Amino acid sequence: MPLRETEAIVLRTYRLGEADKIVSLFTRQFGRLRAAAGGAQRTKSRYGGTLEPLSYIRLWLFERENRDLLRMNSAELVESFFDMQKDYRVQVAAQYVSEVAERYLPEREVNERAFRLLLAVLRAFKRSGEVNRPLLYFNFWLLRLEGFLPDLEHCLRCGRALGDEPGYYGLGAEGLACKNCRAGATRQSVSAQALRFVRTARQATLDQWLGAEKAPPECREARLFLEEVIDSHAEKPLVTRKLLAEDL
Repeated sequence: MPLRETEAIVLRTYRLGEADKIVSLFTRQFGRLRAAAGGAQRTKSRYGGTLEPLSYIRLWLFERENRDLLRMNSAELVESFFDMQKDYRVQVAAQYVSEVAERYLPEREVNERAFRLLLAVLRAFKRSGEVNRPLLYFNFWLLRLEGFLPDLEHCLRCGRALGDEPGYYGLGAEGLACKNCRAGATRQSVSAQALRFVRTARQATLDQWLGAEKAPPECREARLFLEEVIDSHAEKPLVTRKLLAEDL
């Protein structure tokens, strides 16, 4: 059983018996995986608050032959995001990021760019307290990295350029329709200004984007469209998306 060292973001934890936990992790070196943390539920656990969801940690793991579940040897905290829980809006947004990462990122598939994306978005929540632009940036880049980003400039149905017209979409959307191809079930729209704003997400880092200007009103409608696309590719509806739509 080789001992492996890696950096990781804690996505979620689950109870395992009376004293242990199963920890869902997205690691820099090995991708998304699960590990058992012995004694993590005890009051005087050696892990302390290291395994709080969304913590950025360094850990050491034992990989057992022919078993998917690894065993955690030890862990140390690199950066905590626990204080974000004081702001309900930021807390819900961070939980959404965690849920999407757990649903979208394949198990045991190394993805350095996705790891850096998650870390950048969590740090943006922590430093700015802003929600819409970090979420929009996360949605855009995750869809692009996983190969699901729709064409933001043309109608999905007829291929016509949208130009200065809004795009339309409905439940289960995988792209936008023009006004001529808009069906009865397509009841949401994204303005041309919002679509242009989405495209700026690929032109700068998140910190540069947040520092360059204030978020325009169109940011939210663009974010909601990309969340619909993400939800349409998930195996089942995202639990946190309803909370986002209601409160953010």
